[in-house]
Amino acid sequence: MKWKSHRALACAGVVFCLILPALFMVGSPMGRASAETTAAWTIGLYIDADNDFDTYWEGLSLLYLQNIPASADVNIVAFVDRMEYEGTELWEIEGSDAQIVETFPEMNFGDGATLSWMISETATRYPSDHLLIDVWDHGSAWNGFCGDYTSDDWIYLDELKSAVVDAGAYIDIFSCDACSMSSVETLYTLSLTGLVDIVVASLETVAGDGFPYDFMFTPVALDPARTPDQVAADMIDGWAQYYDPQSEYFYATLGAVSLSSLSQSMSTVDAWCDAIHANLDEFYRAYKSVVRDTYSVFYTKYQVDMVDLGNQLLASSKITDATLKALTEDMIAAVEDAVLYLDDAPNTVMCGGITLWWGTSTEWNWYSDVYAGLDFPAATGWYDFLVDYNS
Repeated sequence: MKWKSHRALACAGVVFCLILPALFMVGSPMGRASAETTAAWTIGLYIDADNDFDTYWEGLSLLYLQNIPASADVNIVAFVDRMEYEGTELWEIEGSDAQIVETFPEMNFGDGATLSWMISETATRYPSDHLLIDVWDHGSAWNGFCGDYTSDDWIYLDELKSAVVDAGAYIDIFSCDACSMSSVETLYTLSLTGLVDIVVASLETVAGDGFPYDFMFTPVALDPARTPDQVAADMIDGWAQYYDPQSEYFYATLGAVSLSSLSQSMSTVDAWCDAIHANLDEFYRAYKSVVRDTYSVFYTKYQVDMVDLGNQLLASSKITDATLKALTEDMIAAVEDAVLYLDDAPNTVMCGGITLWWGTSTEWNWYSDVYAGLDFPAATGWYDFLVDYNS
């Protein structure tokens, strides 16, 4: 099996990738470092390259960004922490012109407080009608994202929630150029902030080529009046334009999720979780078969797609409880309603856009304590179910 460079190698739940060389020069360190007028959109990137992704920033992602047409009504900025250079850089990208306009002391990009600072700085320096925040680095579903090697730190979901709340800026789109962040645990935590409208993320590994920012954001650069819903759709279309023609990326999938829709459906998801737990004694062996047959994320066998999980439960002849099956149908509908747009590759056609951790065996022993502290399993009783399931 031949693979292109990708973010798909994992060790203890953290995904690693190959590195591409940086081969171009950038503009001189000068620029406005803030916007004088209110734009239609600000696209702010949180680039945690203080790790083995170092050369991906200038070697790939920045090149994509420079392909986006310059627009007076769309700010594109990036706060960048790199392994090769000490300090933190603020970049402004206006078409092919990419400049470092300000530098700061070395920061810990694996700390939620730094993310909160970046969101606040972006919203304050570059006022706009709509704000998109993109986090760029490794990701590991509910187990966090953005590893900073210099600080030996990693952002967990409780830090993510605090970062958004403390920044206080409304985020129309929160996107994750990082692996596996479209987990129900992550999405639910973000929904609790009340400050995020749409999340764009993959339930699977994200290829080393990352987000094709030029395909994703050229439409809004040409038409800054585009709404958050339209920009989210553009991002999925841009992803499809780049990845669908390439058979190497048979695992590629990306979705846009409405957090308000997910929040409104949580009573449905909660009832389904309760029914799964209530029927554990009768259907334990059936559950094991269902989970085995459900689509799971590349690097972890038990981060399973919720729609495929539901369909496997419905298809199982061993699961006979009518109430459980009806609630499973409701859960599937709730997930499908929350996922606004989705692009699947040939290997992910059964995926619905959101995953759930069905932690078992070794993974359960490693991560159960961390999982216990998350918002979703506490609110739905899913942690209690997994405790009984694994006992």
